[in-house]
Amino acid sequence: MGDASGYTILVVDDQEETLTSVQRLLEREGHQVLLADGGQRALELFAQHEVHLLLVDYFMPRMTGEELIAEIRKIDTQVQIVLQTGYSGEKPPREMLQKLDIQGYHDKAEGPDKLLLWVKVAIKSYEQLRRVREAEILKSQLLANISHEFRTPLHIILGYTQILKEDQPPQSAGRDTLDRIHQNAEMLLRLVNDFLGLSDLDAGVTISRATDVDGATLRGEFERSATILIREKPIRFEWRVPDTLPPVAADPAKLRVIVMNLLSNAVKFTSAGTIMVRADVRDDSVRLALQDTGMGIAREDHDRIFEPFRQVDGSSTRTQPGTGIGLPIARKLARLMGGDVTVESTLGEGATFFVRLRRAPGPLASPRGAPEREPRPASAAG
Repeated sequence: MGDASGYTILVVDDQEETLTSVQRLLEREGHQVLLADGGQRALELFAQHEVHLLLVDYFMPRMTGEELIAEIRKIDTQVQIVLQTGYSGEKPPREMLQKLDIQGYHDKAEGPDKLLLWVKVAIKSYEQLRRVREAEILKSQLLANISHEFRTPLHIILGYTQILKEDQPPQSAGRDTLDRIHQNAEMLLRLVNDFLGLSDLDAGVTISRATDVDGATLRGEFERSATILIREKPIRFEWRVPDTLPPVAADPAKLRVIVMNLLSNAVKFTSAGTIMVRADVRDDSVRLALQDTGMGIAREDHDRIFEPFRQVDGSSTRTQPGTGIGLPIARKLARLMGGDVTVESTLGEGATFFVRLRRAPGPLASPRGAPEREPRPASAAG
């Protein structure tokens, strides 16, 4: 045994002699080694220990290396994985690296020195990723602390401006000035609340309490938010969802944030036209589609828009305001409730955001083919 490295490596292989030889090799380097003769045992060990690196054999009975990697990635997207195989036929290393979410590919025929090289590369990658995560946590904590400090003075400003507004005649210049102060303070408070919400999600302290939310409640949330957001724009809101839409299992407060953020994004990038909501029902989920006639999103930006603080136009000359955290918050909240938020869009042709939510337990109902109601605008201007 070499000096303890502080790293734990999980080796997964159905060949006992391979497990034994790799264990001895890695323990001489000072690593703690866990052994699994199959995918199911590997998942059990992964749940019980902090693992820094997995060495996974590709060909195994019952659960292949590819299937195991997919299961591991559902649990941890950042752990390092090196695929091992003695088979070098139909699937060359470059194809495997591109296809699978792994950080290395080792051909067993290349010997132990090459394996140790891959292990060193993976450990270095782990350390770099760990430092990035620590920096993100510190930034998130700082953001949360600053946001908390902002809330109290903003509430004081809002309270005093409201009191002063009541003492001013409705059409006076003073009332107009106070209105602008109040509106800007409300905008700042919304941003502060968004920052705090993102910090809570990043820290994992947000808890979801699902209840049954029916179609009428969903419609009410969308129409109330749309009425507020599009009152000064020539935009028509249409609800094209059948009345037979089954209930979804969702946290009403989190669902309200998702609706407001997605509608706010649609209104921001739609100068005129229509914002429409449709729905389709699956066996275990309901998918709402929020479609706008705005400027659209280039395909290469579809993933970027869900990154915190990332905007398609991040330049100082951009025309649209915002911090770039509304969409990330919407997606994280949806995933917290067992759903998701995705997008389909072509630049210049509008965008459609899909909100997938779990169906509430109950008798199956199929709204497909049900007659649609006439669209009812929440607001229209121009």
